[in-house]
Amino acid sequence: MARPLSDRTPAPLLLGGPAGVSSGGGALLGLRSLLQGTSKPKEPASCLTPRDTPSPVDPDTVEVLMTFEPDPADLALSSIPGHETFDPRRHRFSEEELKPQPIMKKARKIQVPEEQKDEKYWSRRYKNNEAAKRSRDARRLKENQISVRAAFLEKENALLRQEVVAVRQELSHYRAVLSRYQAQHGAL
Repeated sequence: MARPLSDRTPAPLLLGGPAGVSSGGGALLGLRSLLQGTSKPKEPASCLTPRDTPSPVDPDTVEVLMTFEPDPADLALSSIPGHETFDPRRHRFSEEELKPQPIMKKARKIQVPEEQKDEKYWSRRYKNNEAAKRSRDARRLKENQISVRAAFLEKENALLRQEVVAVRQELSHYRAVLSRYQAQHGAL
C-alpha cells in the first residue's frame, strides 16, 4: 500500500541525477506536481524550457539533525581550561594536524657528573621538564579532541548513510512512477 502523497517529502536536489546524465528530473518534478494536483499538464513544447535547478549548497552550511551527547569527561579532557568548551560539531582540523606523526627515537641519556650540576644546569633541567610537560599535555589534548570529533563524525556518517538509503528508495519509487506514467501516456 502506497503512502499518501502528503506524507512524502521530496528531495529536489537529488532528482536531476549526476551531472551530464539526463534522468528526466525536470519531468519528474512536473509529474510530482501533476500527481499532487498543484499543476496542470504541460504542453510538449513547454517541456523544452530550461528547468529550475536549485542553487548549489555549501556542504559546510548543511546541518545534520542528530543527537550527539559526548561524555562530559571527554569534553573536559578535550577542552583547554579557561577557554571555550571543545565542540566536535563545529571544530575542523587542518590536514597538517591530522597527518600521522613520525615515531622519534629517543637520544641516549648522557649522565652529567655531580660536580657539573650547577645552578645553570638545574635551571635548564627545570625549563626542559616544563616544556616536555606542556608538549605532552598539548599532544594529549589534541588526541582527545580528534577522538571526540571522530566519534561525532562516525555517528553523523551512519545517519547520513541511512538517509542516502531512504532517498535512493524514494528515487527508485519515483522512477517507477515515471516509467508507469510514460508507458501509459508516452515519453515526456
